[in-house]
Amino acid sequence: MPLLTIMKKVLIIIILSILVQPGIKARTYYAVPGKGKSANPGTASRPWGMLEKAAQKGKLTRLKGGDRVLLGSGYHGHVKFGGDNKAMVIIEPIKEHKPELGRLTITKGSNWTVKGLAISPSCGGDPYKGNIVTLAEGGPSHDIIIEDCFIYTTKDISTWGPKEWMNANSGIFMGRHGKNLTLRNNYVLHIRFGIALCAYDSICEGNVVSDFSGDGIRVTRDGITVQYNVIKNIYVGSKDGDKNHDDAIQCFLFNKGTGTVRNVTIKYNLILNQENDKQPFATTLQAIGFFDGPLINFHVEGNVVAVKHWHGVSLYDAQRCTIKNNVVFNPWGGRFTPWVMLGSKQNKAHDNTVIGNYAHTFRFKADKAVKHSNNKKITEKIFRTARKQLLQEIIKKFGYTHSVSGRGRLGGQQL
Repeated sequence: MPLLTIMKKVLIIIILSILVQPGIKARTYYAVPGKGKSANPGTASRPWGMLEKAAQKGKLTRLKGGDRVLLGSGYHGHVKFGGDNKAMVIIEPIKEHKPELGRLTITKGSNWTVKGLAISPSCGGDPYKGNIVTLAEGGPSHDIIIEDCFIYTTKDISTWGPKEWMNANSGIFMGRHGKNLTLRNNYVLHIRFGIALCAYDSICEGNVVSDFSGDGIRVTRDGITVQYNVIKNIYVGSKDGDKNHDDAIQCFLFNKGTGTVRNVTIKYNLILNQENDKQPFATTLQAIGFFDGPLINFHVEGNVVAVKHWHGVSLYDAQRCTIKNNVVFNPWGGRFTPWVMLGSKQNKAHDNTVIGNYAHTFRFKADKAVKHSNNKKITEKIFRTARKQLLQEIIKKFGYTHSVSGRGRLGGQQL
């Protein structure tokens, strides 16, 4: 056999032996404030200290797919990192520990899960403006999950007036360079804007956005699903000097306002203007208000809405959209009687379907050929039954009480 042929075979065997070597075993690292330090190897007996310091030293960028970072109780700082992993890396608490962050920023990357943390500027560090959690603003990102976290400006709002509400931090910003990101079962409390969804083909499910002064959830990209969230308790309006038109769920094209948005699903969300009739600085809340389109292939189903505003479900310049089995009601009475509506700014609404909804009124003039059937006048009994059923379904999927915040999805878990 020629020497060249033998050498080729040997080379092939060497390459194959490298490729079929067992993968490196996933490792677990530990970070415990006050006990460890960033120079340590991150073992249980010699943990890192604050996660912020470990991230600054590049510890997180050297993790491998499948690794876990377990956090001990205490303050972990303002944590900022990025990086691409071939498999999911999970950052979560040590069992029965309660780690806290002042801020979380994942600049870019893939396959990160952060779960079970309390994140708030009130936990420590210098105060700052803007978002408490920011994802995918520094470059291409995909498959990032934020789950089971408690995200808030401060717990004590007893001294807050309109100024404090308007200057509160915002919750989660899902950034413009992201795709296939997930926000699941987070409790976002005492904030300006709740959740901004600016990443393609992403999901926002099972979250609570409670006590806010701007918009609850903003949808600004194609392919987003918003489902099984509770959005409740709006504060400060125009009479308090706040010019923002507050929406529970709002939709517009990112960074442009008007423009085509496609393939969005909004289903089984519970929206409440307020839980307590004695709430200070209460104002009116538009529920599902999608005024800037065209909106193409939207599916809005099974949402239960209680607001003191006309806009219960409103889609403007909707095309090939479905509005199905929503329940829209004003339990407070007065002149605000929320509707289900197809509206238009550009005279471009067509080919829509509206079926099985309950509301005070229905308005479909923007789409003269709309297919509509079985839309009926709402009653308080129908609303309360629908609210109870939806809340039970959300609790079944995501739990009665949020694990980190210790708060129920509704005050007193109203059924």
